[in-house]
Amino acid sequence: MTAIQPLGEHEIVVLLLQLAMLLLVARFLGEVAVRFDLPSVVGELLAGIVLGPSILGTIAPGVFEFLVPADPAQFHLLEVVSFLGVLMLLVVTGLETDVGLILRKGRSAAAISLGGIVVPFVTGFALGQLLPESFLVDAEKRLVFSLFIATAMSISAIPVIAKVLIEMNVVRRDIGQITLAAGMIDDTIGWILLSVVAGLARSGAVDLPAVMQSVLSVVVVVGLAFTAGRKLVPMLFRAVDNRIPGDKGRISLLMILALGFGSVTHALGIEAVLGAFLAGILVGQVKRVDHKTRHVFETVALGVFAPIFFAASGLRVDLELLLKPTNLAIGLIVLAVAIFGKFVGAALGAKASGLRRWEALSLGAGMNARGALEIIVATVGLSLGVLTPEMYSIILMVAIVTSLMAPPILRWTLRHIPMSDEERARLEAEERQRVSFVENLHRVLLPSRGGENSQLAAQLVARLFEGQSDVEVTTMFVATASPESTVRRAAADPVSGGVAVAANPTVHLERLERQLASVPSGDRRRIVDEQSPDIIAAVVTELGRGYDLLVLGASEPQRPSGNGGPMFSSVVDRLIQEAPCPTVIVSNTPSGDRPEQLPPLNLRRILLPTTGTETTRHAAEIAFRIGRSSDAVVEIVHVVDDRQDRDHHNPAAYGTGRQSVALGEELLAATATLGHQMGTAVRTRLVVGDLPERSVIALCESLAIDLVVMSGGVRPVSQRAFLGHRVDHVLRYAPCPVLVAT
Repeated sequence: MTAIQPLGEHEIVVLLLQLAMLLLVARFLGEVAVRFDLPSVVGELLAGIVLGPSILGTIAPGVFEFLVPADPAQFHLLEVVSFLGVLMLLVVTGLETDVGLILRKGRSAAAISLGGIVVPFVTGFALGQLLPESFLVDAEKRLVFSLFIATAMSISAIPVIAKVLIEMNVVRRDIGQITLAAGMIDDTIGWILLSVVAGLARSGAVDLPAVMQSVLSVVVVVGLAFTAGRKLVPMLFRAVDNRIPGDKGRISLLMILALGFGSVTHALGIEAVLGAFLAGILVGQVKRVDHKTRHVFETVALGVFAPIFFAASGLRVDLELLLKPTNLAIGLIVLAVAIFGKFVGAALGAKASGLRRWEALSLGAGMNARGALEIIVATVGLSLGVLTPEMYSIILMVAIVTSLMAPPILRWTLRHIPMSDEERARLEAEERQRVSFVENLHRVLLPSRGGENSQLAAQLVARLFEGQSDVEVTTMFVATASPESTVRRAAADPVSGGVAVAANPTVHLERLERQLASVPSGDRRRIVDEQSPDIIAAVVTELGRGYDLLVLGASEPQRPSGNGGPMFSSVVDRLIQEAPCPTVIVSNTPSGDRPEQLPPLNLRRILLPTTGTETTRHAAEIAFRIGRSSDAVVEIVHVVDDRQDRDHHNPAAYGTGRQSVALGEELLAATATLGHQMGTAVRTRLVVGDLPERSVIALCESLAIDLVVMSGGVRPVSQRAFLGHRVDHVLRYAPCPVLVAT
C-alpha cells in the first residue's frame, strides 16, 4: 500500500485562514444585521459575497486569490467543514421539531409542499423554454435545460428557513412547524427531481428504475427511523449516558448518529441533510438529551459551524457577470419568476388548507428562500454541462437574494399572525416542561438494604414516574465484609429502614422491583456491590456516574424529647450531605409486624406545606405527580407565623401579619395553579399560628393525612445533616410517612 501524503503546509494555512476570515466576517455582519432588526443569517450570507470575487476579488485580487485559490481540492476542503455546518444546523432543526404537531398538521404541510413544488416547477420550465439560446450550452438540449431550471425553482432552503425561525423564536409555533414540514417535503421531492434530471442529462433518457429507487429509499428510511429508530436511539443514549455521564457523551453520540444517518441517506441517493434532520428528530424525543445538552450543541452549531456554511455559500457568487445589461435583465426575470412561483404555490397550498392570509404569506416567504441547496443544484448543472457560467451565476444570485429576502418578509408577516388559545396552551405546557424538576429527572438511584422504608420509597418513586417515559431507576445493594457486620450495620442503618436484615441482595432487590412495577422493566437496573466495605463511598461513587436524583428510605430511629439529636444514622446523614444531586428522603416509623413485602400505600390525602422557595416548588411537583397517580387530593397549606404581629413592643412589626396573610394567599393560588396544570385535585389552606411545624402536625391528625411532602435545605450542623427545625419536628412527630425533597 502506497503511503498517503499528508496535506501540505500551504493547504493547511489557507484552510485555517479561510475558516477564520469566514467566521469573523460572518459573525460581524450577523451582529450588524441583528442591530437592524434582521436575523443574523442575512449578514452571514452577505459575508460570502463580501469575501468572494464580487467585492474582495475586485478590491484586493491578490488577497482574494490567496484566500480563495482556484485549486478545486483546496475549495473542497472548505466545503467539507461548511458541510458539517449544514448537517449540525439540520440536527438543531430536528431537535426543535414536534412530530406530533406535524402529524396533526400533515394535510396542511402536504398541500403547501405540493403547491410549493408544482407551481414553481411549471413556471420554471416555461421560463427555460423561453430563454434566449445564448444562455444554453446546447440548443438541442433545451428540454434538459428547462428541467434543470424548473428543479432549481422548486427547491427551498431548509437550513436558511430553520435558522430564521430559530432566531425569531417561532420555530415551536404552529406556523414554524408547518413551514419546516413543508420545506422538508419540498426538498425531498426536489432531490428526487434532481436525480431524475441529472440522469436525463447524463444518458439522454429518464432512468425509471433510479427514480423508483429514490422514492422507495425515502419511504424505507423514514419508516425505519420512526419504527426501529424510535426504540434504538433511546437505548443507545441510556447505554452511553450510564457509562459516560454528562454533556460530552450525549453530544458525541448525537453527532455520531447525525453523521451515520446522513451517510446512509446520501449513499441511497437522498441528500445527507435528510438523514441529519431525522437524527435530530429522534434524539429530540429522548428525555436524557435535556435542555442543557441541547443548548450546548446549538451554541456550537449556530455560533461556529452554521455561519461558516452560510458564508461559504456566497463565495461562488460573481456579481461582475450579472452587471452586463443582458445578463442583468435575464437575471431579474429569473428572480421574478422564482419569487412568483414559490409565493403563489405555497400561498395557494396554504389557502387550500384553510390557513389565513397572513399565514399563507408567511409560508410563501419562508419557502421562497433557496440558499445553498439551490447552489448545489446549480453546481450539478454546471458540472454536467447543462448550465453556462452566466446562467450558473444567475441561479446563484437567485439563491442569495431569495435567502436575503425571506427573513425580513417573514418577520413582517409573522407579526400579523395571532396565537390561538390551543397554540398558546401548547407552548406554555412546553415551557413548564422545560423548567420542570420532575420532567427533567432521567436517572434515579435507590440504594437499600431491604428495609420497610426502602420499599415505601420505591412505591412513591413508581407513582412519581408513572407514565413518564425514559426514566431509569437503579436499585443498589452494598454488601459488607461479614454477616456480623451486616446485621450490625443494618440494625442502625436507616437505608435498611432500621431493620436488621440478612445479606441477601437478590431477595431485597426483587422486593424493591416489585414495588417499582409501574416503571417499565427495560428502564430498571440492578447493582450489587460486593467489593466496597464502605456503604457511603460506594453510593457516592455510583452517584458520580451521572444520576439526577438520590432516593433514600430512612426511618427515624428514636423520638427524643428535644430536637438536638441526630435525625438519621450516620450513613444516611453523610449521604444527604455528600450527594452531588438532589435527594429525596422517605421516612416513616416501621410497623411492628415488619412484613417482608410492604402492601401498597393507600393515599387519599397528601399534605404539602409550601413556603415559595425553589425547593418547595420541587416538592410541590413531587406531591402533585404522586397525587395524580394515586387519585389523591393534595392539601396545600401555608402557615403564617403571627408572633411578630402580636409583638406590641415592636411597633415596626405591627401589621406585618396582614401582609403575610396576603402574600400567603398569593403563594397558595400560584401553587394551586401549578397543581391544576399538572392534572391534580388540590385544596388550599391558610393557617395562622405561632409555630408552623405544630400546625402541620395538627393538620395531619385532623385531616387524616396519608403522606406529607415538604422541602428541606441541607445545612451541616455538628457533623450532621440538618434540614431545618420545622422539617426535623415534622419528621419526628408526623403520624404518617414523610417525604422530604432537598
